[in-house]
Amino acid sequence: MVEQLDSIVEFSVDLNKQEEPEPLPTGEYVGVIRDAEVKISARETRYAAVTFVISPEQYPADFTEGHPDGTIIVYRRVSLEDNPQARWGTKRFIEAIGGKLSKAVDVSEWGGCEAAVEVVHEAYEGVTRPVISRVRAA
Repeated sequence: MVEQLDSIVEFSVDLNKQEEPEPLPTGEYVGVIRDAEVKISARETRYAAVTFVISPEQYPADFTEGHPDGTIIVYRRVSLEDNPQARWGTKRFIEAIGGKLSKAVDVSEWGGCEAAVEVVHEAYEGVTRPVISRVRAA
């Protein structure tokens, strides 16, 4: 049975007064993979969408805007195309997360793996957000 939700949603702050929150500060963190799945890009190429979680224990002491369950960042720079450059990049990514290398790769096995992730800021549709620019072995 589907629960009926009220059409009125009340927030703890008047949305007229809400300002853009500070994004996770730039720097290197240890990210744990929560999920990974194969996707198709707008250019019809295969890639892995890898969801990393950065735990709140890693937040800098002066960063008070972070979600209490951790910061989620989806990394979309793992090309799964079958060409030398993409295969090399995929190999390097799998080595960084401590995954299993073989001819057939199951991205669903990446869950729970961890890596050092370099977080930078990027503007997207007028909002500054954290993105992962680099993944390396932790």
